[in-house]
Amino acid sequence: MMDGLWTLPEKVIVRQFYLQNTGLFMVGLMVGFGFLSSNEHIALATYALHDWFFLSGYFALWLLYTVYVLRFSIQVLQTTDLLQLFRLLPTTQRLFLLYLLYLQLLLPVIAYAGFVGWVGSQRGTTTANTVVALVVLLLTVIPLPFAERALHRPNPEPFTSGLGAWIRQRLTTPYVFFYIRYLFREQAATLFLTKTGSCLVTIGLLAIYPTDDYDIRLLSLGALLSGVFHAGLVYELYHFEATQLFLLRNLPVALSKRWVTYIGISGLLLSPEVILLLFRHPNDVSTWEALGVGAFALSLLLLQYTLLLFRHQDRDRFMARLFWPTIVYFFLIMYQLPIWALAFMSCIAATTLFMRYFYRSSW
Repeated sequence: MMDGLWTLPEKVIVRQFYLQNTGLFMVGLMVGFGFLSSNEHIALATYALHDWFFLSGYFALWLLYTVYVLRFSIQVLQTTDLLQLFRLLPTTQRLFLLYLLYLQLLLPVIAYAGFVGWVGSQRGTTTANTVVALVVLLLTVIPLPFAERALHRPNPEPFTSGLGAWIRQRLTTPYVFFYIRYLFREQAATLFLTKTGSCLVTIGLLAIYPTDDYDIRLLSLGALLSGVFHAGLVYELYHFEATQLFLLRNLPVALSKRWVTYIGISGLLLSPEVILLLFRHPNDVSTWEALGVGAFALSLLLLQYTLLLFRHQDRDRFMARLFWPTIVYFFLIMYQLPIWALAFMSCIAATTLFMRYFYRSSW
């Protein structure tokens, strides 16, 4: 009976999660193992086990991933009618199934924590090993009460702020900020996780860059990873306009002005990363090169959006189909194609798709 009960959440939640985030995991693996050797990974783990502040950085990243997993699973639990029937199971059996579910979703964290524990066993850091084990155990338990709440309250009432309503009634919002405001109001968790993950990657790569003989390719791969991070926000923009602003295309606005607006929206989404690159770039990376990395990341967001105009896809298929383009960009970067050339080609492709398919596309 347990096998039958496990089949549905495993297919609907676990498989879909890894399928939708294939590109993100692949880029993370390529960045992690394309530039760092096994000895360097062991050295980082050793340093973390001897420095509590550095180790807390690991814990923060693992917690961020756990929150990302939790958000995805809760969204599926609240929107899948069959999963709502799990509330009818005995509490012990239901919690056991949910715990198995989150063990599978947290496998990347568990695997890396196992690696850190193995390094610690070689170095004799018993206290740090115990803390790592306890943190991982805590991370596997944290999602359970939230999942239980999602099962018993599938349609929670959204929080409304009186101050926010007062401001919206008295201040007009330029169109370029419409989507940003929508993200803060309706997709705050998605926005927070995306920007936190992307900014942490950018900060981490900027910190790692001076430690070895790296070149601009490291920052370019970081821009590629940021682009993959933002794929969910790009799809939300496409969905937002198609479902809530469906009269937008009937307005008498020039196509070129519309395109500039989308460039502005994408630029606003990437502004924290671009600011970090411009003001914290390594000494041997020029401002022009850092700006090129930012332009490359911007072009990726624009290309993702116009690919949705070219062919409508649901979210799952869209995320899965980013895998091969991500691999292609990875090899183009590794073969040292100039970053400005990559940004220019991507922008040309995105502009062409936009001009040709904006009015033809349909939800």
